[in-house]
Formats: sequence, C-alpha cells, structure tokens
Amino acid sequence: MRTPNSQCIICGKMLYRRPYELERVRYVACMEHRYIAQRKYGQTESQKQALSLGREKGTNHLTGMPKSKESNEKRSLAHKIWCYSNPDKVAKRGEKIRGENHYRWNGGSSRLNTSIRTMTEHRNWMDGVRDRDGWQCTSCGSLEFPEAHHKIALSDLIVSFNIKTRDDARNCAELWDLNNGVTLCQKCHYKKHGRIQHETFGINLQATS
Repeated sequence: MRTPNSQCIICGKMLYRRPYELERVRYVACMEHRYIAQRKYGQTESQKQALSLGREKGTNHLTGMPKSKESNEKRSLAHKIWCYSNPDKVAKRGEKIRGENHYRWNGGSSRLNTSIRTMTEHRNWMDGVRDRDGWQCTSCGSLEFPEAHHKIALSDLIVSFNIKTRDDARNCAELWDLNNGVTLCQKCHYKKHGRIQHETFGINLQATS
C-alpha cells in the first residue's frame, strides 16, 4: 500500500498520486468527486480544444489535432522498426482480427481470389515486380499508373496448387514468384485483359466482340 501524498480537493480524502502526475495537474480529486471538481474549477484552453476536436470527429481522443511532418515520420518509422523486430507478435496480432474474428466478417462471403489480393504478401509481390521493372510499363514505356500483371492468372494458380485458404496462399512460394509478374501501365493492362478504359469518366467496360 502506497503512502498517501495528496488529498481530494472536494472531500479531503487522502490519495496517492505519482510525483510526476502532481507536477502536471492543477488539483487532485477522488473518482467520486472528479466531475464536481471539473465543473467547479473549469477546463483549461487545451482541454477545451481537445474536446472540441474530439466532438467533431465523434471521439474524445486527440484525433484531428495538427501534428508536424517530423512527428508523423518519427512515429511511422518507430512502428515499422517494431514490426520488423517482432514478426511473431505481428502475426499473432493479425490472427486476432482474421476470418471470423474480424469485425466485418460476414460468413466468408468474399471470394478467395479477392481475399488473396488484399493480403500483405500480394501487395509486397506487386511492389517487388514494379521495383524490378523500375515502375515503368514494359510494353509502352509509360511511367503513369504502373500496375503488376500476372503472366499466369492468379485464378489459375489457385486451381493449380489447390489453394483453399489464405494460409494455403501464404505458404505457396509459386504464388509470390516475381518471375510470374510484369509491370504494365493501366492502359496496357486493360488491353492485356481485353477491357476498355473509358477515356472521359474512367469507367472500365468489358470489351465485346
């Protein structure tokens, strides 16, 4: 039991607070009288700003408050380093929200082909193909909208290697072979699949013949 070092400003109840906490607060209140103390002593300008932004965003968090570019880059780098350093924890965390555990689970209604295309491994495969080709269309040389095209269709690979689940796909090395990919611009990619790219509205129409 810690020795009390402060007291509630409303009822005088003895409380313990960490020393660094006492340096940051204007008063100390017990849980029972916390809201009474807030009404009596009011909110600081920073608290009012945070609550105002929180209500606009539908949350009481600090989401929406401006952050510097350096702060965002530092936080992003720290997260990437942690993920690379703790692959087991990342995989375990992913299992908690995969399949039936995901909040958008709807009885497995999405097709396996579509599901595989949302996997991290597939995104890494696409980036690997484009990095190898310098993010340039190998057909016309365009640098606009580079996309990774499967030489052997993903649907054919799923059938050939009897892939039934995302885990099967994850463990199938042939599925992530960069030699099965080539970089094409969006226009050439559409032609390769026999689709028409609408020039005005960006609508993709199935080619008919």
